[in-house]
Amino acid sequence: MKRYFLFFILLAVILPSSYSQDKFRFGFETSPFISWMKTDNKKTIGTGSRIGFNLAANGEYIFAEHYAVRLGLGLSFGQGGGLKHNEINGKAPLFPNSSLSDHILDSIASGTIVRYRINYLEIPFALKMKTPEYGNIRYFAEVPALSIGFKTGAKADIGSYDDENIKKDMAALSLNWGLGIGAEYSLNSSTSLVGGLYYQAGFTDVTSDDGADKSKATNQRIVLRVGVLF
Repeated sequence: MKRYFLFFILLAVILPSSYSQDKFRFGFETSPFISWMKTDNKKTIGTGSRIGFNLAANGEYIFAEHYAVRLGLGLSFGQGGGLKHNEINGKAPLFPNSSLSDHILDSIASGTIVRYRINYLEIPFALKMKTPEYGNIRYFAEVPALSIGFKTGAKADIGSYDDENIKKDMAALSLNWGLGIGAEYSLNSSTSLVGGLYYQAGFTDVTSDDGADKSKATNQRIVLRVGVLF
């Protein structure tokens, strides 16, 4: 994990001195979110949400007066939620590729609740539409707001067992779509505070489907974006 934070420090040093503000803006954000999971199987039930956060560096390319493209690189910690697995028979393992802490977990009973926590390295991409500035405030919408996530880690609480490493049984990639609205508050001619509210939904299965439950599980998130642009 240290290497990711070192990379963000490097971005902070190099990028602000390497762009023209007429066309390009650079910034950072730390954004809390609430996430939950849903499936395409009525017998695998989403139960409970969790709180996580994103840490990201973003660049905006302004290609017209009120339009920009946002591209970034970020870390997302703790995506997931609870799933109640009602269609496993207690004999086939739910996480066949993972080395769990107790052999009992190799034969999880039907009805077991698993609380997932998945971390990703994410690349967001969005089309940003902005209003004229009113006083010091400019409003915006981002539609679509897409992202691709590369799994960096995954743990789960399985019944009464906490922090089981299930990284090998989660999909390597996560593709997401979303939309959001927000505002920029200008502190001066070159620096703005940014805030926004976003809905994001996965459209790919976050599990590997190697285990007993073959349902398609996706992450859903409500994200509060808080950041700064230079």
